[in-house]
Amino acid sequence: MDSDAVVMDGRFLADLDAIAERYGNRTANDIRAFRRTCARMMSPEQYYEGASREDNDHPWADLTQRELLDTHVSDPVARRYFEVMARSDVASEPHLTNGLNALKNMLMDVDGYIGVSSIVGGNERLVEELASRISATIHFNHRVTRIGRTNGGRYAVTTLVDGREAVSEFDFVVVCLPHNWLSTVVFEGEALKREMDAHIAHFDRPAHYLRLSVLFKTAFWRPYVEGSWFMSDAFGGCCVYDEGSRHDVGSLGVLNWLISGSACLAWVNAESAALLEHALATLPADVRDEAREQVMEWHVHPYLASVNAIPGGMPVRSARENHTPEPKDHPGLLITGDYLFDSTLNGLLDSADYATDQLLALVMAKRYATGSSLAVQQGRAPSPSTRIDRTYFDRYRGKGPYEDVWRQHSDPVHIAELLSIVWDAGEGASVLVAGSASGQLVGALRELGYRAVGIENDAKIHSRTPDDLKAFNRRGSVLDLPFKDGSFDVVIESCLCHVAPRSVDRAIRQIQRVAKRGLFFRSVTADLCSEALDTQDMLRGVRTLSTWWDWSDRLFDADFDLAVADHSILEALWDKTVAAGLGPGRWHEDIESLRYCFFDTAAWRARRQRAALASSRQAAE
Repeated sequence: MDSDAVVMDGRFLADLDAIAERYGNRTANDIRAFRRTCARMMSPEQYYEGASREDNDHPWADLTQRELLDTHVSDPVARRYFEVMARSDVASEPHLTNGLNALKNMLMDVDGYIGVSSIVGGNERLVEELASRISATIHFNHRVTRIGRTNGGRYAVTTLVDGREAVSEFDFVVVCLPHNWLSTVVFEGEALKREMDAHIAHFDRPAHYLRLSVLFKTAFWRPYVEGSWFMSDAFGGCCVYDEGSRHDVGSLGVLNWLISGSACLAWVNAESAALLEHALATLPADVRDEAREQVMEWHVHPYLASVNAIPGGMPVRSARENHTPEPKDHPGLLITGDYLFDSTLNGLLDSADYATDQLLALVMAKRYATGSSLAVQQGRAPSPSTRIDRTYFDRYRGKGPYEDVWRQHSDPVHIAELLSIVWDAGEGASVLVAGSASGQLVGALRELGYRAVGIENDAKIHSRTPDDLKAFNRRGSVLDLPFKDGSFDVVIESCLCHVAPRSVDRAIRQIQRVAKRGLFFRSVTADLCSEALDTQDMLRGVRTLSTWWDWSDRLFDADFDLAVADHSILEALWDKTVAAGLGPGRWHEDIESLRYCFFDTAAWRARRQRAALASSRQAAE
């Protein structure tokens, strides 16, 4: 789906050239200039990340949309144009959203940032397809009224059914309510109530929609508009969708006016016939009379407080904080919602993705802690333990002595290939292996030409370091690395998951301090191949079981950033990883998970950006 058309001052304007012809070159040039400014203020890679904590430092985060346009767009018609083009996506008033949210919505009209697609048959087909793939018991007309913790540690969910209360118990609860419905549920217990109140307050930025759907005898507007919609200055700015571009309506025509913000609130209680007449009156004179004659039927659908005026909240918080408001006593109570990201279907899918990953972590941890994992049941692993004890390296991941099986998990040739692709770190590069055990990987990397050094905390396995590697495999802790700042081009870690949760951030800061280019993250995570986690005793010694998403949040806080944005590079890494036997069923279940294994330091990220800028300038010249 695509379109460039807009209706302003009673005229169809097909594109920016038509804007220039109608209002003059100054207006068109101001529009082009501000779009270039927007592109400079956020790259496509940053846009891809959605609501990230980098947003908190963005210079436009503290401006309102109104202040942003008044400051950066001098031409009044150009300012009004941007308001019209962004209004249905922002769904609020220019003074009620911030400049950063406005920026993200204005970039939708800049090439290279987004593509707009529709689902054949409507968005409900997604729900139907998902429902066909899962087995679940679904109760309709059960309104949840209370959620609390039982004495046995489970969750009690009270529902109102036919005027009577019923209570059910669950191991985990995922709340999928829209933000404005959260306050209708009583969250029991002072700690949970306090945190849920804070959660609701943080995202209490209601934005509104009103959809007017009109069926016409023909699509009379088609000679004037190419594309799937046109923006209109009606109702303070709204999008008018041509539904026939995505649904088969035969010879008929369907337009949907998506009215938002204060205009929605103003019209929501009006007679639908009055709303229809006003909408038709805002059409250009060329089609207005024909539109009135062709109306067959119409419907009005209100969606009050259905989206968020600053999706993701401000300041932006970690995904864990947003989805698990009270993790201390209620780790199994998860909150999901599109408003936690960007108030779109994509945001909702991201939230569901995070919640299911977190549920998987909780389930796998529970299975392991209760001794019900297959590795324990089948006798290929000792009893559960979060400590690295005497048996850990003797039965490494349920397979045998570490010295005999380490290559199955750390192929040095494969690692060298990945380092070269991501950081151009080949022969001669300095590497720290954090969690080096008895130093075999360190030795193998040195044979490949790397200046590799290891650090290992466990005294027993470190004592088994071969004599020829003792000078390069040091005993020490990742919490206090005995190296100078920037000592290594790349740090390869496999030990962060073995650090206590309260100390993880300190360990990450130490790694960030000694790394020049980046971090290759190799810890066990909850969203690794679940079969491998369950059968290979991979959770043994793991004290911080988190998802790749959680780990990336922690690493971002320490000023790391994702190192792989180019999908072609990611595909090259994936091919190497699958060839090394670490693809689906073994370690990584999909290509996207591999993206969260490589992180640039701030200095190396800045160097990449300078190089990219120089390259683009050279190309322009």
